[in-house]
Amino acid sequence: MEQAREIGDYNPDDLVWDSTHTTNEQHRYCYCGRDRNLTEISLQCSECKNWFHRECIEIPLGHIVPFITNYQFVCRNCPGGESFKRTQAGWKEISGTSLANLILQTHMLDHNAVGGDERYTTAQYLKLGPFQYYFNKKDHILPFVDKNWSGLCTERTRTSTWWATLGSCLYMTHDLFVAKHEHRSAGSDFCLKDTNLWHIRPGHFMSKSTTNARVPRTSSQGSSFKSENEAQPTSASSPMKRPSSVSRPSKRVALSNASNQSSFTTTSNAAFVQSGEQRNVRNGFKYLPCTADPLFAYTTYVCAEIPPFGVRLSKEDASSYVWISADKLTATTDKGFRMARANCCIREGKWFYEVFVDRGGEGKVNGVDGAHLRVGWARREGGRNTPVGFDGYSYGVRDLTGEKVHLSRPVKFGEPFKTGDVIGLYISLPKLDSDHLTKMTKRHRTAIGIKGQTVFEYKDYKPTKSMNDCLIPPITKKKYVPPGASSTMSEANPTQSSSPTFPTLPNSKIIVYKNGVCQGVAFESLYSFFPQPDEFTSKGDLIDDDGSPGYYPAVSMFRGGTCTVNFGPYFMYPPPKDPEATVECDKGKNEQMDYGEGCVRTWRPLSERYSEHVIEDVVYDLIDEIEAWAKAVLGISDEKNNGRRRSKANGKRKAKS
Repeated sequence: MEQAREIGDYNPDDLVWDSTHTTNEQHRYCYCGRDRNLTEISLQCSECKNWFHRECIEIPLGHIVPFITNYQFVCRNCPGGESFKRTQAGWKEISGTSLANLILQTHMLDHNAVGGDERYTTAQYLKLGPFQYYFNKKDHILPFVDKNWSGLCTERTRTSTWWATLGSCLYMTHDLFVAKHEHRSAGSDFCLKDTNLWHIRPGHFMSKSTTNARVPRTSSQGSSFKSENEAQPTSASSPMKRPSSVSRPSKRVALSNASNQSSFTTTSNAAFVQSGEQRNVRNGFKYLPCTADPLFAYTTYVCAEIPPFGVRLSKEDASSYVWISADKLTATTDKGFRMARANCCIREGKWFYEVFVDRGGEGKVNGVDGAHLRVGWARREGGRNTPVGFDGYSYGVRDLTGEKVHLSRPVKFGEPFKTGDVIGLYISLPKLDSDHLTKMTKRHRTAIGIKGQTVFEYKDYKPTKSMNDCLIPPITKKKYVPPGASSTMSEANPTQSSSPTFPTLPNSKIIVYKNGVCQGVAFESLYSFFPQPDEFTSKGDLIDDDGSPGYYPAVSMFRGGTCTVNFGPYFMYPPPKDPEATVECDKGKNEQMDYGEGCVRTWRPLSERYSEHVIEDVVYDLIDEIEAWAKAVLGISDEKNNGRRRSKANGKRKAKS
């Protein structure tokens, strides 16, 4: 530091810095000791945290713009001497830096200022008016990024859909960017949430929202189930190697569900660090995290929630060939169609979620199929190594044709969708009959150790032969034509083999939206999700409702297809307040939901389902403990416990109502 004290005639150790270490009370910076000026580029040393003017730095910096944050600079007063390195820019950094430059340019224009104006120094800036300016993506932000691509988008390839990714970032990153109007949309005007431009420093535009630990029953220190967030790579580190044919997705959404509030973040640096292979150990079983709880003396283990908390894609319920991002919201594969389902199911009510198409809808390239997606809803019995809509246990929509698919039978439906589109999926299921809860039985689960982690092994539901037979095309028989008979008698007889019928859910339906435009009702009278055993069901198969049957949000990817799910509560294209009442008039229209006073929303975002899911697990953990205590202490058998379980389940149901 002696050099700085000698050149700038000040002692850096005597400086009094603000909380962000961006300004000091003495207004002394750099080797020269001059004040900083917003109109001039300055960089922060990663070692001593002092700031240095661009013109005072001797090493070449290349093409940079003001307010960049994706760099690492070391001054010559620190060990190693001057060095400068750019890191890959995330979309939050690109968006934030662009807004900061636009804000400063507009402010200078309003105040007839030029570069180097003394009013923009740290000693004078408080005398200036507020820096509260809003800018439109299409008219202002995109042109700025396009013009300054090399200075902003370090090491980033300019894809054909970069503008859509940037727009999604602005829309979803609530903790960094604010919209001008209350009804936030993709076309809103945006401003920085923190308009103090002096606060901008390396790492400033990294999302401040984190998955919260408000939800109870998390894995404790005594649990052997490790959090997957303990060693996640950052945008500046090297992510785990992804499949070679899978491109980097254009966005990622991270949700925080505390108090039903959600903060979105997007980045193209989503590292696919998890696949579904960790828990897919035995066919016919599922594996979920558990933790030892000293308060449960008889069952010992209870269900555990692991971060990120909230509705998300479940790696425990995904194909072993599906790669899932660290926030559990983005999925891809380098194989044929592979499926991933969410960790919470829908059993009644009206719900909605969105799917961002990061890559999909590609045609053939040199005779080889490109990346594809199918999205929709699926039950537990459906196969993970199949597309959504393959069997009778799922309902899906195809990207390339817009067709709806069920039982592998495509039917013309809506518009095709591709990279950059947003698909909205609404489902409506009838209210559960309270009498059904009397049929619920004890969960069949055992705590076991797998790869050094303790998990619950559950029996899972298997597809039935009668449902699988529906995939076989109906048999068309020909009439017997005696010799010499007329040719008209030799025509095929349209008589088909009898097909089994399955119970349906009355008044149930699925409505699909593309970029906010209603495509219509895709499916009605959905098959009931309650177990339906047939004569081929084995004696040991799970045939009772243990609380997990239902319709799960599901996505399937093909050869590099990549998507990001958004479970709310904020959506890019929210549906109308009553989708079913307006489905006909809305078809082909883009009508955003009115959140004004007096409006009643009939549907719920999937994010609200998570708290119910946790409560259900807690209640059944308590019931299991009580039954284990009754059996060990009172000698009450499981048969007698069934009546008590049914009573408690009904009590829980009434309390929930």
